[in-house]
Amino acid sequence: MSEITFIGHPFAPIGMGEQLRSHVAASLAVGLVPRVYDIYRYAQRNDESYRRLIDPLEVEAVGEGLRVFHVNADEVDEVLSTFSARGNDIAAGVNVIVPAWELPDYPPAWAAKLRRFDQVWALSRFIAAALRRAGIDSRYVGQSVEPEPGPLLPRRSYGIRESAFVLLHFFDLSSYASRKNPQAVLALFERLREADPFADIQLVLKVKNIEDGAEDWAREAGIPPSPQIKVIATPFDALGVRGLIAACDVFVSLHRAEGFGRGLGEAMALGRLALGTGWSGNTDFMTPENSLLVRHKMVRVRQGAYPHGKGQSWAEADIAHAAELLAPVLADPSRGRALAERGRREVLTRFSNRAVGLRIAAALAELG
Repeated sequence: MSEITFIGHPFAPIGMGEQLRSHVAASLAVGLVPRVYDIYRYAQRNDESYRRLIDPLEVEAVGEGLRVFHVNADEVDEVLSTFSARGNDIAAGVNVIVPAWELPDYPPAWAAKLRRFDQVWALSRFIAAALRRAGIDSRYVGQSVEPEPGPLLPRRSYGIRESAFVLLHFFDLSSYASRKNPQAVLALFERLREADPFADIQLVLKVKNIEDGAEDWAREAGIPPSPQIKVIATPFDALGVRGLIAACDVFVSLHRAEGFGRGLGEAMALGRLALGTGWSGNTDFMTPENSLLVRHKMVRVRQGAYPHGKGQSWAEADIAHAAELLAPVLADPSRGRALAERGRREVLTRFSNRAVGLRIAAALAELG
């Protein structure tokens, strides 16, 4: 089987778009010639990084060969209907799906949708275990976090202090922010400030999908106006996001659950220290030897906090432990830089374009 077509949302600045683009870059790195099919064509095509990767590979129709659908199970019916309505034959090739998921148990109703495909690929061992508990076998492939080479914007482009030790946290208000747990990051920062009120540290919160201004949101969230906390709501292209990550000293994620943890992985690939809850998808690449893994306890998912969360559990990070892990780094930043360099080497050993591309090529050969 020589043809491989990635189907999904290749121009969308969302997680599903990122994982599709990572698999395209990984395939190219091992000499495959992938094609890309934009199933809905709804996303704007104004990000030059996305266009450089996707434009030469985009097709208007999907032929035979392997088709890799980067969509979630709740999208399957509409995606396959659209796929056929646009003149494609689902039975003409081998069809794979790559779902994202963030809780220990995969929803049984969604598992039935995945059985319509010939194979399921798992982005993390955590997702693979969730699928297995739902009776779905999957092939572990992962996703690449290797950054696109190129220049990075300096701190002043983001209004970040040049002198500060900077903590960075990302979250999306339109996507169950409680999973990302930004309040825990704020509590951690306050604890660090209380421990050393004169420390030159700054917290940067990159918030996605704020309808009102960043200042209005911060006020409603109870974040006091302070030069120590910067809220950024401006949408960035891929270059802007990459530069922002590179402008920080430590990427912080006290998440309750991650399917993969791409922000943490990208930070490590850029040589930045990663501090994250020691549970779920990010443990594929984060270890106590290459990053700062925070202790946690398991708690029940509150009603309405996440889709299909009833009866499930996720992690509650130990904020005191997170502060303990950061204290030696704040006292001696060179320790953090050494750990970050080890993390960079290790994450790019197993989650580079080539490493993931080889796993994709092996899957392709098996399906052929």
